[in-house]
Amino acid sequence: MNIKVLVTLASIIAMSTANAQNHESADSLNRELQEIVFTAKQPATRLEGSTLVSTIAGSNLSNLGNALDVLAQLPMIKVDDSTVSVVGRSNTEIYIDGRPMRDNMELQQLLSGNIKRVELLMAPGARYSSTTDAVIKITTRRDFLQGLSVTDQFTLKRRRKWSLVDLADLNYRAGAYDFFLSGAFNHDNTVVNGSTVNTLKYNGETTTVGSSQNNRYPTNTGSVKSGLNYSKDALSFGAYYRFSPERGKFSNIGTEWLNDQSPVSRIINRDIRGRSHYVSMYYDNTFSDRYLLHFDGDFRSSVVDNQVAVTYPATTDAAVNSVDHRRSTLWAGKLCLDFPLAHGDFTVGIQATYTRTKLAYMMLNQDVESYIPSSFTDARQASAAAFASWRRTFNRLSMSLGLRYEYVDYDFSVDGKRDNDVSRRDNLLTPDLSLSYTFNDRAQVSLSYKMATVKPSYSQLTGALNYVGLHEIEGGNPALRDERMHDVQLFAMCGDFMLQSSLTRSIDTYAFVKQLYPAHNLQLMMHPVN
Repeated sequence: MNIKVLVTLASIIAMSTANAQNHESADSLNRELQEIVFTAKQPATRLEGSTLVSTIAGSNLSNLGNALDVLAQLPMIKVDDSTVSVVGRSNTEIYIDGRPMRDNMELQQLLSGNIKRVELLMAPGARYSSTTDAVIKITTRRDFLQGLSVTDQFTLKRRRKWSLVDLADLNYRAGAYDFFLSGAFNHDNTVVNGSTVNTLKYNGETTTVGSSQNNRYPTNTGSVKSGLNYSKDALSFGAYYRFSPERGKFSNIGTEWLNDQSPVSRIINRDIRGRSHYVSMYYDNTFSDRYLLHFDGDFRSSVVDNQVAVTYPATTDAAVNSVDHRRSTLWAGKLCLDFPLAHGDFTVGIQATYTRTKLAYMMLNQDVESYIPSSFTDARQASAAAFASWRRTFNRLSMSLGLRYEYVDYDFSVDGKRDNDVSRRDNLLTPDLSLSYTFNDRAQVSLSYKMATVKPSYSQLTGALNYVGLHEIEGGNPALRDERMHDVQLFAMCGDFMLQSSLTRSIDTYAFVKQLYPAHNLQLMMHPVN
């Protein structure tokens, strides 16, 4: 069950006109009323090169609700709650008016009536990270009404548990300026049930390790966001600040067993408290009617505290308690320039990112600490990229060429000592090529190739371990190598029929497996391996 209520109080512009020649007397029996015809139509979706372009303004989707409701109705896009994905793609980025989306709340706060068009890039070029499989670009309308407007969206859902979202926006538009203040509250209650059974050879004998889970994950998150936008002629800029607190309580009531032994009751409780500060800014300007300069920058600081308690109420086993404190910082900037070159469109730009994550982990159970020790880790990563792409249309044929160079410096230390197995420096050069042919207005075909390097995340590389149960551990793999990918994609469109086909060759791909971990008793560690 999904109940959505949208309440809008908008500015009212009163207009009066007087025309003496067409004025009728008040007591006239004949009055001619002006005829008004409203026509709703489906959004027009067409293939331009390797990009699906859907026009929302003027279609029946413009009154649907918010951006998530619109995206759910477009071809190739899938929406599950507030998670947006593209069919056949694993890594999707979303941009709103050229700025990267950093929070799914932005899609819920963006009303469908303010969306002009949506573009789905099926073959992102060098302008984006090499691991980006698809890009959704949302362009909003600029012809907003002047004055004050207040909007509140309320969504209530019932699956196994109740969940609700409330979004409130206050906007004041004066001339080319738009000032806004918004707040959001989200209560989510996820339920997951299941069981896991593993069979292996241990000390020469077939051994079975099993567990059952009954998970409850109620979370309360909120945000307060304030900022401004300016848009006039070819110039636009803006900035905003957002504060987001989070509170969650995870509980897992289940059992564990070994071979034919009776299952042992186990309760896992996790208390999560977090908060983050986020600042974003952008600048767009066109010079000499041909040079488009774009810049966007981001800063984010977050703190998350976790307290975990694992108890076995039916046995004399001691509780396993642990605490951790995580502090993360992000700096990111991107500058690019678009201009015509050689009868085509040329893009050149640079991008830089710096992240740092400090994690203080303390295991409070002495027996478990013998194989899962307390630790302090510090991960720092600095990356820089330069990219260039060129696009040109030859009558019915369109071509796009791109090249991206990335430099990554990753430094990882444990208890103040640099871990040389995890720390690394990489130089990546990734080309891309896209060709498309237009038969007519309703039939197009596109073929693209892209090479990418998939770098494991910090959580997959770290040597830190997490206690999961009496016989299970989760951790990373410091020896994990980068995955190299070659991807060829074919996309065709004929009327309302779409065809997507892809061939991907991955070298050193990795998956999560369970292996024996050296300890005084049977321990299975789940971690990624190439």
